[in-house]
Amino acid sequence: MLRNLLVLLLSVSCGLLVAQPVIGPGSTVNAADYSRDIAPGAIITIFGTNLAPEYTVAAVIPLPTELAGTSVELTDGSRTMLLPLFYVMPGQLSAQLPYDGGAALSVRVTTPAGTSQADSFTVVPQAGRFFSVNQEGYGRAVALDLAGQLSSRDNPILPGVWVSLYANSMGAVNPPIQAGDGASADPESLNRVVADVSVEVDGREAAINYAGLAPSLAGAYQVNMFSPYTDLLGDIPIRMRTGESVSQLEMTVPVEPNGFYYVYGAGKFPNGQTRNAQPGPATAIVFRHEDPMIWGQPGYREWTTQTPTTRPSHATTSGLALTLMNGNLIVYDNNGIENGTFGDYYDNSSGAVNDNDKAGLWEWYSMVNNDYAIFAGHFKLTEAATFDRIAGYFDGNGRPELPFDPANVYNSFRMNIWSSGSDGMPANDAAAGNVFSSDTTPGTFSYSETTAARVFSDGATDVIHRMVYTLATPLTLPPGEYWFSHDTAVPKPMEKPDPGVLQLTQQRRPAGSRAYKPVPPASASADR
Repeated sequence: MLRNLLVLLLSVSCGLLVAQPVIGPGSTVNAADYSRDIAPGAIITIFGTNLAPEYTVAAVIPLPTELAGTSVELTDGSRTMLLPLFYVMPGQLSAQLPYDGGAALSVRVTTPAGTSQADSFTVVPQAGRFFSVNQEGYGRAVALDLAGQLSSRDNPILPGVWVSLYANSMGAVNPPIQAGDGASADPESLNRVVADVSVEVDGREAAINYAGLAPSLAGAYQVNMFSPYTDLLGDIPIRMRTGESVSQLEMTVPVEPNGFYYVYGAGKFPNGQTRNAQPGPATAIVFRHEDPMIWGQPGYREWTTQTPTTRPSHATTSGLALTLMNGNLIVYDNNGIENGTFGDYYDNSSGAVNDNDKAGLWEWYSMVNNDYAIFAGHFKLTEAATFDRIAGYFDGNGRPELPFDPANVYNSFRMNIWSSGSDGMPANDAAAGNVFSSDTTPGTFSYSETTAARVFSDGATDVIHRMVYTLATPLTLPPGEYWFSHDTAVPKPMEKPDPGVLQLTQQRRPAGSRAYKPVPPASASADR
């Protein structure tokens, strides 16, 4: 009787809860996803009632084993211990399990008002789970960029960047550490996960250079991944395997593709060249189909003019913008960008015509291995030309919402020159030129901004960039008619995308928060 009275007085004087703490079977869960999949060293959450008088969080590391009069006792066979606490509140608390011990454990919560019943659970070697932004165990995974900024729709993960993911319950680490202690921040002694760890983003495996405890923190795991290539925009699935365990299914990361490589038409007609060497008002651009689902069967895997993407303005286009140089000498030029003679070809600031009808404002998406097409331009030499540099021109901002980064690690640039066949088309139906191909001719690519820009009727401007291939040995072309192209290659799209990702081949905007596969619009150009 006297003991009960003393407990009551102590509780009232300390402002503590009088009622005994209560937890039931199944109250102890993985703090990342609230499942019962729990591994040694995991941060656990215990749900119940009367667990603490108010929200109190640990302010120091090593973590304390008591907060606001609340403690958690772990029983592991014949061993008992108090667990380090992250926070306590009336309805729940979080603690950390030790990194060693048996498979069958139980916990009890003690406050000045008494001790709860025990909750028993089983631990497994690994049960890696991502922490989620919404703290509900699903949705976007917590991912930080190199600047420590959270990945979001406004700060998406681009192909080929380092990202830190944060997880729980990945199991034993080496060197070992005591629960509640801060992990090592010394690069020579980081606490790395013992089990094998892999991460997939939309089915593509990411390179990993670290999987272990987050430096200086208690209990949290960090996985540094180099993001794989993706051509999707939106929230796409991310999976992590730790040993035999797989992370929760409903996890995503916000991604954005590298943008799109658009090649330019030219503005001059040198050497008596007329249009693009093809008859008819809308057949100026000749290219090779790569995807019959988009372009249709006619012309599939061959050079063709049978395409619905051409417009009347193409009839005034002189091939693709091309400059051949030998040292500082220009030996062929159909655009005037390098010597400043392009005039108003790329300028529609006067609004004389609609932007879509201004030949110099047109550009063509060119990515040979990503299901679409190569765009080739005709050019004519009236005398032999020796050159050591080939310059094509591209837009680094083909779509304002998806800027193209030519420095992206996944880009592989290509240039090709074909001779002209008897039908006025490239002489062979192949992606590689029969006269020159950067795939087989030694040399190096470089890129830079020019002083030219496309100017639209609304005043918007796009700087024109040059893509240059410098040959290891000069090349001489005899007089004749030729075809030229340049494009970029990237990793192929996934053959079987995750069924949870919506791939809208004819839309340019995200569908809600899901992902879609950006493709050139129906005109195969970037309309403004």
